[in-house]
Amino acid sequence: MELPALQRPFFSEDPKREQLWIEILLAMAAVAGLILIMAWPQTRSLELIAALQQWRSVPVELFFRVFTFIGDDQFFMIFFGIIIWCVSKSLGFWGAFMLLSAATYSNLIKDLTLLERPAIEGVTHPPGSYAFPSGHTLTAVTVWPYLAARLKKRGYWIWAVAAVVLIGFSRMVLGYHFLGDILGGLAFGIPFLLLFLWLSALLYEKGLLEKLSMPSLLAASIIIPVVLLFVLPGADPPKVLGYLAGASFGYVLEKEKIKTLVKAPLFKQIIKVIIGLAVLFGIIVGLGGLLPSAIKPLGFIRYALGGIWVTLLAPLLFSVIGLAGRENN
Repeated sequence: MELPALQRPFFSEDPKREQLWIEILLAMAAVAGLILIMAWPQTRSLELIAALQQWRSVPVELFFRVFTFIGDDQFFMIFFGIIIWCVSKSLGFWGAFMLLSAATYSNLIKDLTLLERPAIEGVTHPPGSYAFPSGHTLTAVTVWPYLAARLKKRGYWIWAVAAVVLIGFSRMVLGYHFLGDILGGLAFGIPFLLLFLWLSALLYEKGLLEKLSMPSLLAASIIIPVVLLFVLPGADPPKVLGYLAGASFGYVLEKEKIKTLVKAPLFKQIIKVIIGLAVLFGIIVGLGGLLPSAIKPLGFIRYALGGIWVTLLAPLLFSVIGLAGRENN
């Protein structure tokens, strides 16, 4: 059974607590912003990063590398693929939509600020990779609370808070970001989260998506990312926008025409995951030489194929080979 769409309230059934949590989040973003404005040089000091390096050991490094991986694109590709195939198509797609939107937003700020990462001995940064804000922190503070707001369980909120804190801290412990980059992730990410929650609830309450025809949604899913591809700077838009376009296009078609069910026996779920991830990484990694990200249109196409596979072609295949039922059966 699909989870219901995101609805208000987001944080608490008690209206006063709901308002309090919104005010707390806005206050956190404001405090982070004020610290950046008033103590900018201090937030970009190597002293804190160097001090944290003294505590690094094999267990500590392994622990924080796990949380850094939880904030990586590769993890989210696996995570949301599994959610879409085995748990809830709506939750998985809109969670991925939040992730890709936040990543586009984060990358735009990075390409406008062009701030360097910490120069720490033994830490190698990807070429052309900038520091501010921390993309891991910004996506963590948007994606995990969004999922918690959809699931509306205290345990998920506890995990969301823990994930944000530990992912952000891991980026400093591992020497990838300054404190200011983490604060930037909070200052820019929290308002983005609240705006996304508000818009999502508004779309549901007004029934705006249902009023659009399928051809309109399909056209928008391709045209908007393609336009942004040639507007936004940097190396990440082909990947992020391509995946967003393909996933959106496939989701609309699957929802209207295929209508697979995610519920299945455990052994079928395991087979779905194995097939789904094998083909997905075959597309993303295997086609890298033929469709390189360095050439924007080709990288866009490669990641769009990955997105279409996750939301349309994989569910269709699963229904054809008997791994998933269909609503109209």
